[in-house]
Amino acid sequence: KNLDFGFWTSLPAAAGLAALAGCVLGFPVLRMHGDYLAIVTLGFGEIIRIVLNNLTTLTGGPNGISAPRPTLFGLVFSNNPAPGETAFHEFAGIPFSAGHRYVFLYILILLFVAAAIWVFIRLREMPIGRAWEALREDEVACKALGINHTTTKLSAFTLGATFGGIGGTFFAATEGFINPASFTFIESAIILSI
Repeated sequence: KNLDFGFWTSLPAAAGLAALAGCVLGFPVLRMHGDYLAIVTLGFGEIIRIVLNNLTTLTGGPNGISAPRPTLFGLVFSNNPAPGETAFHEFAGIPFSAGHRYVFLYILILLFVAAAIWVFIRLREMPIGRAWEALREDEVACKALGINHTTTKLSAFTLGATFGGIGGTFFAATEGFINPASFTFIESAIILSI
């Protein structure tokens, strides 16, 4: 079933839902470290994939759902726009090319990556960034300094999941269609090994 979200509506919705999932997953695994944390995270990913595969009313199950196409200020990247829509190539006065959508997505992803880099540089200079670095280097020393490791880890999980949700929206927009088979264990293992 398609929820009829547009691309620009899906972007903050996916970021928010991913942040919520990161917080929910992060809370019970706070005491885990290293390999155990990775195993629990991969297991949680498999559980979610199986749930999405069986939740046919919302996700379409194995049939999947079509992803919303990106628009540029209401201009669609389609050869035959629906009534009331304006195609990008008609507005720009150029011949239609299916590559216009991919060029637009590439530029958009490039802008989001630049914004993410800026956010991460700013966060590293803030107290929360320094707390993340201290937690990464030595958790026991971090606790001894009086840093609340629970909220520090949860904030890292939540922020990471938020950016993952944004990346997932771009993945769906690039593919045009998603189903649970797109997110198998081997995909998670490849990302983990990277």
